[in-house]
Amino acid sequence: MFDKLREELNRESLKYTYKYHKIRGFKINTGEGTAHNNDADAFKHAFMQAYLMIVHPNHPAKTIGDYHEYIEGWNYDRKENNMDLWNNSIGREIVHDLKCILGRNYSKYSKGELLDIVSEQICDRMENGDLITDPHKDKRLFKHMEYDRLKDSDRVFYNGELYDGMDEEERERFADYYFKYKNRMQSEMPSKSQLDANVSLGDMIYVKNYVRGDGVRVHGYYRKRPNY
Repeated sequence: MFDKLREELNRESLKYTYKYHKIRGFKINTGEGTAHNNDADAFKHAFMQAYLMIVHPNHPAKTIGDYHEYIEGWNYDRKENNMDLWNNSIGREIVHDLKCILGRNYSKYSKGELLDIVSEQICDRMENGDLITDPHKDKRLFKHMEYDRLKDSDRVFYNGELYDGMDEEERERFADYYFKYKNRMQSEMPSKSQLDANVSLGDMIYVKNYVRGDGVRVHGYYRKRPNY
């Protein structure tokens, strides 16, 4: 059964990859390795996960995608695994967001219409730089994806953090956000203990210190909880 599903996924993902290459003009290789470490590769992986969620909603898309990368493909280039896992997640996110936007109207669309909608959105995301198209140049890491893709404006500050919780580089980067946030909150800007309480309740997250793929050390901070 899984072999038949794999054949279907490869067939349909390649069909849509060629279709949207012609429509949107993203990069694709010629000959063997048409979709390998390029735009077409990124599109294909995001599309396969979207396809599973739309056409085979009873199959766990994430489990199937992770199995392929962690079990079947883990002996290959780890940077390529990282790229595929990242793009798989984008595909699932697009369908999740589409279901939220369409609500009850989601079921009124045919599977073909939904696949075309997500294909356009995958291309838009790729043009916006959300997908990884070169595993050896892009330093973003899948394990940090939940945090790295959030916007700076989603950061939540506590009173006085600009001075006692940041180094000089961070103060320069976040000063505008901090003062805009402080002006908006006025005298009600939360304390560090209040934010810790919100983290305990699950209302927000605290990102612990970590090192990004490009070697930059990121200090701990509070953020709004992502919706994906």
